[in-house]
Amino acid sequence: MKIFRTTALIGLSLALTAALAPIAIAQDAPPAAPAGSGSGKGGQPPREGGERGGRGGGQQVSLEGSMKGMNRALKALKGAISDASKKNECLKLVSEMQRNCAASKAATVPAEYLKSAADDAAKAKIEDEFRSDLRKNLHLLMDLEDAIVAGKTDDANALIVKIEALREHAHEEMGVKD
Repeated sequence: MKIFRTTALIGLSLALTAALAPIAIAQDAPPAAPAGSGSGKGGQPPREGGERGGRGGGQQVSLEGSMKGMNRALKALKGAISDASKKNECLKLVSEMQRNCAASKAATVPAEYLKSAADDAAKAKIEDEFRSDLRKNLHLLMDLEDAIVAGKTDDANALIVKIEALREHAHEEMGVKD
C-alpha cells in the first residue's frame, strides 16, 4: 500500500509538472505586442527606433531637437577643442553634430518658415536653401573631423568659426530666433 501511494504521488507530481510547465515558460517570456503596434512601452511605438536605438521605420525626426543637439555639441566642442587629451571626446561631439545635421536635413521644414512663400515654387526654393545650408554644414563637419584626427587645432578652431557663421547666416535667412 505504501508503494502504491508513493507511485501515485510521483505520477501526480509528474502530471502536474507537465501540465503547468507551459504556463511557467509563458510567464517568463515578455508579453507579445498586439499585431500592428510598436514594441515600445504599453504597446506604443518605440521612442527612438526600437530596441537597439537609432531611428527605425522612417520615423519623422524632430527638427528642433536635432538643431538643439547640434548647438549643444558645438558649445561643448568649443570648450574641449584646444585640449589634445580630449581628442576622442571631440570626435564623439563632431559625430553627434554630423548625425543631427543629417537628421535635420531629412526633416520636413516647419510650416512657420514657409508661410512667407508666395507659391509652391517659393516654398521649394526655401526648402532647397535649407537643405543646401545643411549640406554645407555637413561638409564643414567632415573637414572638422579630419582636422581633429590630424591634430590640427588651429584648423579645427577656424572651421568652428565657419560653422558658427553658417549657422548665423542660415538662421537669419530662415528667420529663426535663437
